[in-house]
This record gives sequence, structure tokens and C-alpha cells, in this order.
Amino acid sequence: MYKRFKKRTQKALNTIDENTTIKVSRLAETTTNVSVESAASGSEENIPASQEHTQRFLSQHSAILAATLGRTQSSSRNIATLSRQPNNFFELVLIRAGVQLDQGDSLVLSCDHVSIVSKLRDIFMSASSYTDKLETFKTGLNAAMAPSSKLVQKLLTGCTVDAAGEEQIYQSQNSMFMNFLMIDFMRDPCVEVLLNKIEEVATADRVVLGKAAIPMPLLPLMLTQLRYLTVSHKVEIYGRIEGIFNRATESAKLDIIANAELILDASMHDEFVELLNINYSSTEDLFQMTTVQTLSNLSLSDRTQAKLRLRILEFATNGHCPDTTLPHLIRLLLNILKMDTDDSVRDLIGSLREMFNWRHTAHRDENSATTERKKSQLELFGFLELGLIRSKRFYQAFQRSSASLSAEEFTSFDLIVLLLLIHVNEDNSLYIENILRRRIKLEHITVNILEEVRLHYRHILEQHISPLMNILHDFMREKNRTVSDFAKSSYSILFKIFNSIQKNILKKLLELTCDKSSPHLTTMALELLRELQRKSAKDVQNCATLLIPMLDRISDLTLTQTRVAMDLLCHVAFPDPKLSACLQLQEQVDMVVKKQLINSTDNIKKQGIIGCVQLIDAMARIENNAAEHDDSLTSVENVDSLPDGRGKMAANLIIRTESSIGNSVESLALFYEELATVFNQRNDGTSACDLDYHFIAWACDVVTFRFQASFVTEDVPETIKGIKLEYQMNINELDDTNANTESDVLNIGINISKLVLSPKAKACDSIYVLAPLFNCVRVLYKHRHHDSLEGINALLGCAIVLPSFFEDDNYLAVFDNFEAEQQKDVLSIYFHTVNWMRVSISAFASQRDPATRRRVLSRLGELIRIEQRIKPLLARAPIDFVAPPYQFLTNAKHSVVGQKRQGAKAAAKFNATAAEPDLSGNQTSIADFTIKVGPCKAIKTKIDFEQMYGPRERYRPMEVEIIMLLVEQKFVLNHQLEKEQVGEFLGLQELRFLLEDMVQKLEAAVLRQQDSSDADSFRPHLAKPEDFICDLLPCLHEVNNHLSTLAEAIDKELTTVNHVYSNLDLFKEQFNYIKTCFGLCVRLFALYFAWSEWADKSQAELLHKSLLKLQPKAQWKKLEKQTVPQLATLTFQYFLKYEKSVLNLSTAVQLHRLLGSLLKVGSSQNDASQPRFQQAEELRLMCGKLLRRKWFHYSGTLDKGGQCNIYLDELVKGFLKKSTTGNQTELLNELVKQCSILNTKDKALSSFPNFKKANFPLLFRGLCEVLIHSLSGQVSVDKRGDRLKLWESTVELLNGLLSIVQQVEQPRNFGLFLKHSLLFLKLLLQHGMSALESIVRDDPERLIRFLHELQKVTRFLHQLCCHSKTIKITAIISYIPSLRETIETLVFRVKALLAANNCHSAFHMGNMINRDLHGDSIITPSSSFVDEENSDEEIPADDTSVDETVLGDDMGITTASVSTRPSDGSRRSKSSSRSKCF
Repeated sequence: MYKRFKKRTQKALNTIDENTTIKVSRLAETTTNVSVESAASGSEENIPASQEHTQRFLSQHSAILAATLGRTQSSSRNIATLSRQPNNFFELVLIRAGVQLDQGDSLVLSCDHVSIVSKLRDIFMSASSYTDKLETFKTGLNAAMAPSSKLVQKLLTGCTVDAAGEEQIYQSQNSMFMNFLMIDFMRDPCVEVLLNKIEEVATADRVVLGKAAIPMPLLPLMLTQLRYLTVSHKVEIYGRIEGIFNRATESAKLDIIANAELILDASMHDEFVELLNINYSSTEDLFQMTTVQTLSNLSLSDRTQAKLRLRILEFATNGHCPDTTLPHLIRLLLNILKMDTDDSVRDLIGSLREMFNWRHTAHRDENSATTERKKSQLELFGFLELGLIRSKRFYQAFQRSSASLSAEEFTSFDLIVLLLLIHVNEDNSLYIENILRRRIKLEHITVNILEEVRLHYRHILEQHISPLMNILHDFMREKNRTVSDFAKSSYSILFKIFNSIQKNILKKLLELTCDKSSPHLTTMALELLRELQRKSAKDVQNCATLLIPMLDRISDLTLTQTRVAMDLLCHVAFPDPKLSACLQLQEQVDMVVKKQLINSTDNIKKQGIIGCVQLIDAMARIENNAAEHDDSLTSVENVDSLPDGRGKMAANLIIRTESSIGNSVESLALFYEELATVFNQRNDGTSACDLDYHFIAWACDVVTFRFQASFVTEDVPETIKGIKLEYQMNINELDDTNANTESDVLNIGINISKLVLSPKAKACDSIYVLAPLFNCVRVLYKHRHHDSLEGINALLGCAIVLPSFFEDDNYLAVFDNFEAEQQKDVLSIYFHTVNWMRVSISAFASQRDPATRRRVLSRLGELIRIEQRIKPLLARAPIDFVAPPYQFLTNAKHSVVGQKRQGAKAAAKFNATAAEPDLSGNQTSIADFTIKVGPCKAIKTKIDFEQMYGPRERYRPMEVEIIMLLVEQKFVLNHQLEKEQVGEFLGLQELRFLLEDMVQKLEAAVLRQQDSSDADSFRPHLAKPEDFICDLLPCLHEVNNHLSTLAEAIDKELTTVNHVYSNLDLFKEQFNYIKTCFGLCVRLFALYFAWSEWADKSQAELLHKSLLKLQPKAQWKKLEKQTVPQLATLTFQYFLKYEKSVLNLSTAVQLHRLLGSLLKVGSSQNDASQPRFQQAEELRLMCGKLLRRKWFHYSGTLDKGGQCNIYLDELVKGFLKKSTTGNQTELLNELVKQCSILNTKDKALSSFPNFKKANFPLLFRGLCEVLIHSLSGQVSVDKRGDRLKLWESTVELLNGLLSIVQQVEQPRNFGLFLKHSLLFLKLLLQHGMSALESIVRDDPERLIRFLHELQKVTRFLHQLCCHSKTIKITAIISYIPSLRETIETLVFRVKALLAANNCHSAFHMGNMINRDLHGDSIITPSSSFVDEENSDEEIPADDTSVDETVLGDDMGITTASVSTRPSDGSRRSKSSSRSKCF
């Protein structure tokens, strides 16, 4: 082909229009396959026009490659012979080098690139006029590179290599233009042409495309060619690119940015970023996806990255940053880690926190469930994870900052980061777990943080749920109540969020239930499982088979735990009929309870009874529309008459259980009590079904008949065991409402005395079954008759068979004349009477019939009176008397406490004889006899206003229905009601009684007291604590009204006595009742708002209603739309005003707890507003006011003792919590002036009159703790400024404490001062040395003053240790090794500091005499303490700007031979040359 060209007539080459086609004859077999072109055009159509240029280029490039390969493989190998004739010298050179120009969309090479380059070089080197030929070639290249040329796209894209003798034709990625650049003498002309064409294309009005079958944007192709020249032509390229960029179109700018990493040398990257900053003043324009990806790959300086960080922060927090861009912005930010300096990492962490916290505050309600958001979130945290893996400094800095953040700054983002830290390095999991544990204990974190995580980081949390589950599993085992409650609430939240981990949560909780080491943990896990079943019944039902192994653990559980476990298992085995039952679990549960029932072991039989009751309840709950049935008309003769189904199964199980119980009184009483408990549970929406009405009708008839047959009598009373019996206390009477009632009803009585004195053989007739059976009757009657007890209302006021002297004034003299056994029987009658009246009053308290309500109030007055009469009887009772049991859930024997001091033998005898009352029914009978007694004066019982019941007064708790008395009854300020007021009003005694009972129930529900002997007694009445909280809601308004009335009475009396708190008028009986009721009201509110479940979002509505109830009724409608924090603020201010009405210390503490709970409740909504801080300060000031008052007992004496000190300690902590340095300084100055008076016997501080020398350590400990706590909180915060000021103020406070310790010599204060001084010195070593280093050259005089003050403290510590060692105070001696090591380290650190500043010669050491606290010398075999004394000698000539420092005698730990020891802090020999005192 080349020869044919040479044969032509030689003449100058004319300019040829390349757009015209030269016709060249082709062979038929070389015709281009049409299918290839159609395929190529098809691929072009498949590429969306909306693609960015770079992506479009790649897509088109792939299409060309596929088309070319297809074409070349289907064409003939002799294609090289068919190229057209060249139009210019440029084409001629290419053809001579072996390039085919017209074959498809790419150039076809007859050999590889190396050979092509060699041929090109030879062509030019062998040419006669080398320079002219090169210039002609440049002209041809310039024309070929024109946008309108057909060759331009071919020159810039890959070539097809069809080498002779090779089997395979392949596509090369290297372009022909690259071959030109590989020839040194062609490089500069080609670069010039290329840059000119880039400028031409970049400034064109439209995107310039090539002329191939698949046209591609030319600018990206041209820019790509520059990647081979970034080093050799970096200045020229950047200069031209900068000019081009300034004039380029927007799309061209993006192309240049996308290729900047390849075409610009690393040294030019900073200048290019500056160019971008100039061109894009708007962050939205700058941070497009293309730009962000390019910036991430550039090598930037510290200064440029700092500028970028600020712009990224601005963009991320202006609300315009899309979620898809954010991950790449974070990746760009993480490039700062390349610097790997402390400052850069700290700034990076600060920026990340600011970005995330702002975005999630601004977009609190955004939908987090989209697939796009999930992908973005996972990508984002994937980059963060890579950063944590890549940089150890970044990892450690994030870990430290998470530990040191304040409560307000710790957010859901930090929690996720901590989980990431564990994922990256599991070795640190324990440390991170401790960070979370400490924050939870301090209540910096609540379960609300999980709600925030769910809202903003749901997808990443799901990915890292495993470490969180492990942490919560450990937290469940915590003894700290706050931590374990956090874990419990977290499990509930996670169970609702993620279906994928529900089985895992259940398995972990089941594992905890099997932990025999901790009963409390087992109980908590069981309660949580039951709560999950109630709130998510369907989800738990799906995992029913997982619960079967729990049945193997039942025998190890206590009775209380058994109730919870069987409640869970039975209601899963027999769920709501709408849900699918688990037949396997049904069979297992049925088999286990039947085995337990026939077991002879008492405890296991009781477990069987509890299990059967729960099974009965689960079986019988099948009714969905109970309101449609009139159960009063339903009558069922026997079990066989019941319709087949679960109701009949439940009835048969009742009969089976009773037959298994046999003649066991305790078991039968437990059975009825448990039945009443489970049937009394309300249908509140968590369980959709009520009890089967046929079953209820049958059960109600059965128990009513049994109660009537066993305990209701009409017989004439008789004398038994010498005790004359008669009907007493009958308050039933005929009036207009019951005129049609048969008069026989008025003659019935409850046969208490006869059953006590002459018990029957059958268990069902035992007096111990009276209250439980009636409770069961009451519950079933209410179910059957829609809360009406009209059918049995005669039982409320009917007579009781009692001893004739029961209400005589001389009952004590009669009691004293009885024998010991008779006294026990009489006392049992009193106790059973009280328990009967309690259960009957509770039953009818909710009935609104006026006559019934009058009888309820009358009975309540009688009950209070009888309980007061029992107190002196117990004082005279035999020492081995034990009150009859009122609950049967435990076998614990109640010990008798509070008796008169007994001798050792008497006490031993008492312990041997005191036992549970005999419930077997066997009773020794003795002959009747009559006692004659003389008249006796009425004895007035002294009322205990602190504690309503003594340790031996153990009565049955009231039911929750008595709340209705508080809600609906009027209240009068009389402790003794007038005759006409009885039955109409609540007096002070009645109010105290009701409040006391509710407070005890609240303590059991809210505090879940485990150590209280009465805790179990309230559990039957509080099967669901949340129900009791809901029940209390209606009475909050009335209790608040009573509180207001009582406060007015107190304020009025205080005004009368001119606020003299010691005035005797303030300690009269009626006023003591007022103070007691006021205290109970405050205590009730304090417990109510201390409920841990308020943090749960599901209780938000109830909390809102509760806070609203405490506002004036007239404002309810106005305040309805207020948020919980706003209402909490109003309520806080409302209760704060009652501070002036508090007259006893226990109420003061309860008021403090109430206000603290309101503060916590209001802050739980992520509300860090100013009122919260203001309220915290108001609470602190209130504690200060309360501490400065003198407190008196109800008797008028000064309050003191152990309980008083516990209360004072709580107020001290409240007063000092979060106090500023100024507050502490002011308080210390005040105490330093006054504390010397404590050395006088029985003298108290004038400003804190309740603190004498004996309990002064309480106040001193608080001062020490707040000093260290505030210091540790401030050193962790990065403060740029005067860093020494903090340490100076702390040392000043420490010297104030030292002054107090020296004035009030008290061993306990010595120990406290030493312990907290040691903590201070450790903090100084850890955080303070850098502050000393920064000041040593700038202000040496200031450093001298600081060390002088520190010297006073450490010198005293030395003396204290010497003194303690001499007189052997072991508590202080145990601190000496640690103190010695700490001060020794401090000495050498200061010495090194001075040496580093050329002041080594000013560091003097000497021997120091060991002295006691009074300065007297202590003679020891060897005295070898270092004395660093201040020297006023001349400053060393080498550095006159630094003066000597003083650490003085305080450093009496290092030896005189210290100069021989290494000063670099290495391990030092613990020789005997140290002070023997240490």
C-alpha cells in the first residue's frame, strides 16, 4: 500500500477537507459487518443521557470496546491492506508506522505500542528535514484534534492491536496520543496542541462530542492524556488549567475537577483547592459529589485542610447537605488523620460531633426507614470505622472524649461511636462498658438515648447490636439499681424496635432467670419477661417453645418468683383465643403443676397452688364482650352444667386444687388469696380478654356459700376458756334505703372469737381463711355484678363475736388477769378483728351508696381506735406472742423486735419458743372460769408520730380501693371527730391512716424493697405496680388539696408563735397530726414521681396527666397543651414554696427528693433549657436553708440519732452538689470561723445548728467530695486560658479544709482529709503538671506561691502519717504506701521540671524531723525525709527569669541519697532509708 503511494507524481500536499470522503476500492470480504454497527448504535442508546460526563465516557468506552472486539474477531486478518490513502503528512506518518485509520471507531495497530513508538521515532529521525517534518506533523495533529475531526476520538481512546503472526486480536487501553507523548522530541508540541484543544473544548457553549459511531465527550478524554505529564510539566499544566478553569463552563469545570487528581502534581493540590474556594463561594456549589470525591483523593496541607473543615462544617449544618453527600464529606474530613497530631484529631472529633448533633436536632422527625438513607448511614459509619482502624490516635482520642463529656454533651452519636470502638477493638470493651456504667450511675444517660438512637441511627445500631446486647447483659447483673433499671428498660425498647433480635433477648433473659447466684436478678428477669409478654404478646407467642426450659428451673424459685414465672408460662400456653396456642407448652405446664400439687413438701405444694391459680386465670380469660352479659341472672348449679371449653377446664382445676390441698389451712388461705389477686387484675387493653361469665357465676356462688357456712353465725354467744363472748360493734341499721330488708339480717355476726378460742377441724372453717376467703368473695361479686356489692353489704356493718370487755375502759386490767395462753388468744382475737375490718372496709370503700359510705367511715374510725388499743396490750403480752399471719406467700418467721432488754437466758428461751401460730386446728381446752376485776382508769396511749406501727403490729394491708375515700370524702382538720361528723368526714387520724397505707404500697411498687419484711405482703395487692400508679392518678388532686389545707394550718400556727420553732404549741397532739399528714402527703408525691418507668415513652401521657392534676383546677384546660418539661417546671415552683411549712427533718428530706424527681422528670425530654439549671440551683439553695434550721422531734426535743444523721447527710449532698468554687470558698470561710466551738461539749455550729462534733464528719465529708468531684470534672474539659488558676483555687480550698481539720481534731476527719488529699495529688500529677510547665517561665513568683500553699497540705499529711503510725490508727496507715509513692513521684516530676528550665541547682534537699500533729518530735531510729526549702539565695546566672520553687517538708518521702537515684521516674529501690513512719 505504501509503495502505491510512492508511485504517484510527487507534488506538494494540498489541504484536504477531512469531512469529505475519499472513495477507495475495497474487497467484498472486508466489508464491515452491519451487525456490529447496529450493535454499537444499540449500546449508545442504552447509555442514559443524564449520566455525568466521566461516567458516560466509561460507559461509551466499554461499548466501543465490545463493538470493536466483535468486529475485529469477525473480520478478515488481511484488513491491513485496505486502509485509505492519507490526506496529510500526519496521516502518512501514522500509516507508515502501521496504523489503520478507517477501521471502525478505533485505530488498528499492526504491532504493539512499543513497536509503534519505535517506528514513529525512526520515521522522524530518518527524515531529511527533521524540524520541518515535526512542524508539519504538529499542524496535522492540530487539525486531527479539532472537535470536528473524525480522528480526534480515535486518537484519544484505546487502540485495537492486530499484530501479524498473532492468533488473537485484542483491545489496548492506551491511546495513540500516549504514543506521541512517549517520544521526547514530540512531547512538547503535542502538549501544546492538547492544552489548546482542552481550552477550546472547555470554553465551548455546549458539550463537545467526538464523531465516532458512539460519540463521547472530548474534554474528559483530553484531560486523561495529561496524567502522564504531571511531574515533568506540572507548572505549565497547572498554569494553563487554572486559566482554562476560570473561563470554562460549569460542566467543563466538573470534568476538570474530576480529573484534577490525575493531571495535577501533588504540590499543586493546595493551589487547586484555593482556586475552587475562589470560584465556589457557595458551599452548595463547592461540595457537589464530584468535587467531594476529588477532594478526598488530593494531598492537602494542614492549613488547607483546616479551611476545608470549616467549610464542610458550614455546609453540613446549614440544612442543605443531602444524606448521600454526607458520607463522602465525612470521608474528606477523615483525611485530617494523615497529619495525626493531637490538635488535628481533637478538632476533627469536635467537628464530627457538631455536625451529627446539629443534623439530628434539626431533623428530629425525619423518616429513617428509607433504603437510600440506610445505605447512606452504613456508608457513613463505614468510613468512620475505617478511620478508627487506621489511626490509633483517633481511636484513643474518641475514647477519652466520650469518657470526659459532660452530661448535656453526651448524645446518641457518642453511644454509637462507643459501639463502633468495641467493634474495632474488642479488647477495650470492658473499659467502654465502664464508661457507660459510670454515666448511667450519674444519670448522664437515660433510656431516652436509645429512643434517639432508634430515630437517627437505627440501621447502624442494628448492625452493631451484638456488643450492646452483651453490655446490657452485664448491666442486668449490676447491684446498682439505676444501672439494672437502664438495662431492663433498654431490653424492652430493643424488643419493640428490632424483630430480628427478639429471640436473642428472650434467650438472654432466660439465661438470667437460671442464675442461682442472685435472687434479685432472677426476679428482675422474670418481671421483664412478663412485661414483654403483656406488651408484645404476639411476638412472645411466636417464641413460646423457648420458654419450656424455664419449667425445669421452677423448683429453685421462691414463691414470689414462682408467681411471676407461672403467670408468664400459663398466659403463653393459654393465650388470647385470637392467638395460636402452644400445645407443647400447655402439656408441660399442666404436667408440672399437677406434680407439684401432689408433692408432700410444703414449699413445692405452694408452688403448685400458685401455678394452678395462674393456669386457672389463663384458661378462664376467653371473654371479649363481658359487658353484654348480665352475670347476676346467670346461675350454674355445678361444674357439669358449665359449657365445654376453657372455662369448664378452669373450674375443674379449682376443684382439683382444693382436693389436693386437703386440710392445710395455710395452703387453703394462700389459694383464696392468689385467686383474688389474679381475678382482680383489670382488663386494661394489654390483655384483650375477660373472665368467662359462666365460670364467674359458678365460682361466685361456691365461695359465697362457703363463707356464709363457715364464718357467718346467728348463734347465741357463750363463754369459752373463761372469756365471755357477745355480739359487738353492729352498725347495721334499718333506714329508708333498706326498709324492705329482713330484720334477721341485722342479727348475724362474724364468728371471730369462737373460731379463735374453739377452732374447728376443717381447714375451710379456720379463722385464718376468713380474710382471704372474703377477699375472694368480694372480687368475684364485683366481676359478676359489675362492681356492685349490694348483695353482701350486710357484712360491712354486721356484729362481730368478741370478748365482752373488748371495748371496756378497763380492758388492760382484765387482760392482765388472764393467763399467758389466754392473753395470746385475746390478742389473736384483736388481730383477727383488725384484719377483718381492714378487708371489709377495703371491699366497700368503692361503693358510692351514701348509707354504705357512712358505715365504711364509721368502721374506719373503729379500726383506728382498736389498733391504738392493741399497742398497750402488746406491751403486756407474753414475749413469745407472734401476731397471726396475714399473708401466706412466705414461711418467714416474724421475729419480735423492740422488746425490753432481756437477759441472755431469757432471750435464748424466747428464741426457742417464738414460732408461728399453730394452724392445725388442735387446741387444748381448759375449764371456764370467771375473773373479777376492779375498776381501772382509762390509759391514754402515747402516739408515735414518726412510725405508725411498731415491729409487732403486723396487719393485713388495705386494698387499693380505699383511694376512693380520699377522692370523694370531705376532710376536716380535727384529729377527734365530733359525733355528728363521724361517717361524714375524714379527720386527721383517718387521713393519716389512708396516707400511711398508700405510702407503704408506693414504696413496695416504686422502690421494690427487697430487705423489708413486709415487702411480700404488698405484692398480692400490687400484682402490677403500674396499675397502682394509674389508680393514684384520680386522688392526686385531692391529696394536693389536703396538702394545701395542712400547709395553711401550719403557716397560721407559725405566724401565731412568731416562727419560733421550739415553741411548745408546735408539739401539741393535734398539730403533730397536722405535721405528720403534711409529711405523708409530701412523701406520697416524692415516691410517685420517683417511679423509674416515667422515663419510658409509653408512660408520657400518664405523666402529663399527673403533672396537670397538681395544677389549679381552673387552669387545667389552659395548661392541657403544655409539654411535660413545662408542666414539671410549674410543679417544681409550686412545691418549692412549701419549704417554709416543713417542720420536721424527715419531711424536709422528702421534699428534697420530690423536687429532685420533678427536676429529673422534666429533664428527661432532652430539654437543656435555662430553667433546668435555675431549678437545680434553687434546689441546692433550699437544701442550704434546711440545713441552717434547727430540727425538733415531735416530742419537742432536739432531733438527733442515726436516722437524723442519714437525713442530714442527704441534705448535705443536695446542698453541695454542683456548687461552684465560689460557693465552696464562702462556705469554708464560714466554717473555719465557727468550727472551734465544736470542741466544747454539746455545742453545735451556729450556722448549721444540727451539727455537733459527733456528726460534723458528715458535713466535712461532703466538702471533701465536692472539691475532688468539681476538680475532676473541670480538668477533663479542654480549657484554653489560665490553666493554673483552677489548681490555685483548689489548693486554696484544700487549705481551708486543712484549717478545719487542725481545729477540730477528729480521727474520722483525719481519714477523710488524707483520702481526698491523695486524690488531689494524683489529679495534679495526671493533669496539673502541664499547667506548671506553662507558668514556670512566664510567672515564677506565681508558681512559688502555688507551691508554698501546696507545701502546707503535704507537710500536714506527713505529720498525720507519722502521728497515725505512732498511735496505730489502722484506717490511716493503710493509705501510707499509696501516699508515699504519689508524693515521691511529685517530687521527681517537679525536680525534672526545674532541671529542664535550668534551675536544677535551686532544688535543695535535706533531712526532716518526724513530728506529730502538735509539732512535737517523734523519735525514730532513722529520720531521713527530704526537706525542700525555699531559698532566697541568688538566682542561677544561667537563667535569671526563673526563681526557685518550694515543695518543702511535704515531700518527706524521698531520701537524702536522692541524688544517687535516677531522676527519670524509673523504678527506685525501696530501701530502709525512707522514713520509718511510712
